[in-house]
This record gives sequence, C-alpha cells and structure tokens, in this order.
Amino acid sequence: MVLEEAIMNWAATVSEFELVGYIKAVLEEFRESELQMVRSTLTFEARLSILHPEKAVSRPRPVPAEVGWWSAYPKEAIIAMDCEMVSAIIGQKNNGKPRCVQKAAKVSIASYEREIIYKRTIYHEPKSIYLTPIAKKLTGFSTQDFVTGTPVNVVQDEIRELFKGKLVVMIGCGSDFNALQMNKGNYDVFDLHEYFRKDSGPTGLRSLVMHYFHVDIQKGIHDPDVDSMYTMRLFTDVYMKEKLQNPTETNLRGSSRLFNEIPTVK
Repeated sequence: MVLEEAIMNWAATVSEFELVGYIKAVLEEFRESELQMVRSTLTFEARLSILHPEKAVSRPRPVPAEVGWWSAYPKEAIIAMDCEMVSAIIGQKNNGKPRCVQKAAKVSIASYEREIIYKRTIYHEPKSIYLTPIAKKLTGFSTQDFVTGTPVNVVQDEIRELFKGKLVVMIGCGSDFNALQMNKGNYDVFDLHEYFRKDSGPTGLRSLVMHYFHVDIQKGIHDPDVDSMYTMRLFTDVYMKEKLQNPTETNLRGSSRLFNEIPTVK
C-alpha cells in the first residue's frame, strides 16, 4: 500500500510521456499471457498511448478542433476490415447434428477512401463446412465456393503484413479475429463498438448504416466489401465528426444516451 501510494505520488509529478515510458518499461517485463489480460482491460486510446508513446496525445492540452487522436496515422495508414464467416465442422453433438465453430470465409479490407484494397476467399474442404438454409440465405455461400480459396495461413501472413503501421477500424472485431485465428492485441485496432453503444449493448453495423445513411446494407446477402466500406464511412463521416465537436473529450466511448434511440434493424 505504501509502495502504491509512493508510485501514485511520483506519477503526479512527472510528465505524461515520462509516465508512459515507465509503464511501457514495466509491460516489457510481462509474460504474453499477462499482457493479454492488460490489453483486454484497456480502451483503444490507452493502448495507443502505452504501446506507441510517440503517438500519444497529451491529455491536459485541449486538442485543436481539426485534430483527433487518429491524426497520429496518415490517411493511407487507416484501413477498415470485415470478415464473413462459415460454420466449420469440428465434431458431432449427442443429437447427431454437427458441432461447429465459426471460421473466416471471406475477408475484405477498405482504404480510407473506401476502396477495396484487399479481398480473399479462404479455402475450406466442402465436407468440412455446415451450411444451414438460413446461412445460405445470409451469405450466399455454397460448399463449393471455397475449394479454390487461399489457405488461411497465407491469408493470416498477408493480413499481418498489411496491418504493419496501420490503424485498423472494425466493428465487433473480436469475432472476426477469432474466426481468422489471429490475436487482435497484436495490432492497432479500433472497434467502433467502443463508441456506438446503447444501454443494452453495442449497436450493430446494419442498424448504424440505416440510421446515418438510410441504406440497408444487409437486407440480402452479406458482403464483406460493402461492410468494410461502410465501417470506414461510419468512422470518417460520423465518429470523427462527432469526436471533433468535443475536442477536449479524451474518452473514446460515446454516451449511450446518444444512441439509445437508434432502431435495431433485423
């Protein structure tokens, strides 16, 4: 307790960059499992300040109206990713039905200008995936769509290379990274669900796009090209503008009161 108080007293007397440097030095001594626990508790802004102190925006100083935390990245280094998934069979349930996990089927990445700069269909053996009638309706997939796809390890390597030095904007990123079998904590990922939240939880992409742009992007087949482009549009045309209206606000999370009235589109 005495040590904790001493550290807090010291932290109150040093500059923010000295403090961030100290925290970074401490984190470098952590094991990977411990780092994962730390990452899971931090907002994107906190991760940015700790992992990249040169990009940190000093909290006590008001941010000019034309600058936001994302200005640490050039526009060409801001991208948006979306992943469509497929049910991969890993066994059988007691009732005889397939036991499945969600794995990546198609991946698309959009640039800041909302142009598709990367897209892949991932290889799956026809007998390894389970498509219900509902899944076919939502995705348009057939079991033969993936036989000419790219192996997932190749896609992972390509994405890792593409993510270097990039800010990756997503919405509901946890499931996408799990489906790709990649660790989101290794990259600078900003999940729009950190901002667009209702009291009942995060607001879905389809509902947000319908509310702000009056387009139903998922009325028929879900398309990762379209979803990634609208993820970027939400970031640039809605999130960035709303954040700049409150230039001294340092919390990335939006007030749930702002989004409670957005209708849920199903």
